[in-house]
Amino acid sequence: MIYILDTNILSPFRKKKQRPALVRWVSDVGWRDLATTVVTIAEIQCGVERARKNDPAVAEEIDGWVDRMLADGEPQILPMSVYASRLLGKMYETPSLRHFIVTDPAAKDAATGADLAIAAIAVAEGGVVVTNNVGHFLQIHNEFPLSGLFDPLNDKWHVRPTDVPTPP
Repeated sequence: MIYILDTNILSPFRKKKQRPALVRWVSDVGWRDLATTVVTIAEIQCGVERARKNDPAVAEEIDGWVDRMLADGEPQILPMSVYASRLLGKMYETPSLRHFIVTDPAAKDAATGADLAIAAIAVAEGGVVVTNNVGHFLQIHNEFPLSGLFDPLNDKWHVRPTDVPTPP
């Protein structure tokens, strides 16, 4: 089973002070079974560019961390396959998921649709989404069943791998 780390789970690994529950969980699972997505890398890079405007030193520190992570290959980075891209297109046009994308450039916290893209990759790969942003992924799961949804900070399964209906 592959566990796909959301941005809010991967990002804390750059900090010196680690979350004990998260470190314990990663240690138990092992990096071999962990992945993230190209979408998460894009989200982190967006944060780097935002930081570059106000605190170039922090931006450089995060940029260096991303470079080291990519060079180490831990976690592995999953691409957006054609199947995942097609799922994402369906998600974009699902009325109950429209709020994941905000097209107003003046919006304070613009929704980029990243959670939809991460979910599409997870569905395509049959992977478990690992996040503490469970609410968004449960909304997606209602329309596009995830293979699993786990919050390691609270050690709680929200969608167990056996809870997913098998396609006919």
